[in-house]
Amino acid sequence: MTGSTAVHRALEYVDEERVAVADRGTAFETFERRVRTISAVRPGLARPQQTTTATATTVATVNQVQETTPATPTGRCVTVREAFAETVRPHSIADRETDESLVETIAAELTEDIAVALATNVGWTPALKSAVLEAVSTRRREVEWLQELLRRERSTFETAIEEIDEIVDWLQATADESLLQCDFDALQAKHERLEAYRDRLETSIERRQAQFTESTNRYGPGGARYRSVVESIYSNRPVRYPLLSTATRLYGVCGGCQRTVRSQLTRRV
Repeated sequence: MTGSTAVHRALEYVDEERVAVADRGTAFETFERRVRTISAVRPGLARPQQTTTATATTVATVNQVQETTPATPTGRCVTVREAFAETVRPHSIADRETDESLVETIAAELTEDIAVALATNVGWTPALKSAVLEAVSTRRREVEWLQELLRRERSTFETAIEEIDEIVDWLQATADESLLQCDFDALQAKHERLEAYRDRLETSIERRQAQFTESTNRYGPGGARYRSVVESIYSNRPVRYPLLSTATRLYGVCGGCQRTVRSQLTRRV
């Protein structure tokens, strides 16, 4: 049983999630870096044409440049969308079962207002650039927060695995022993050890349940519950609550063994 319980497998899931979150963080970092290199233009202004002599341009010429030149505010919106599609989007839709348009993904990650502004080519203005960078900054903070939560989740499972392995190893080591050949003191020692194991497992279960009720403070005091965040990691796994499931099962096994030992003890009195 050691190494093959739901808790052991859950540790692998947590590690997979940590890699995915780290990759997502890198994607946002890359996207932010590319966005910062795209200069914004204030409304009503256009980038001057690159000529060897200073020439006056008409409003019509400016409008034409804005519509056809990638370096114009309009073209820069396209560049931002392309940067998003190449960096963030693959990680955003990785676990999606249905198709999602680029605009929908941008809306989900950066807000609807930003998605609409980029899709309708209103112009790559300082205000829009600032909004995009602010939204990215929020997402990067969420990534950092999630990485910390996953580190805590891994630590929780490491502690639980150490305890579970100890109990399982002892049960396996004593499984072939004949209780009939044990004297009263040996039986009593077994009974007390099983009782101690049950107490520890009960404490572990209570500690996990209390952890589920804690706030993650994702959005400040009163934020999302730890349970709602952690459940998403195991929602598509065979066991939704691996630690509680394994600890409860092991608690029952210890209880059954303890009753068997107790039955032998009563016969020796």
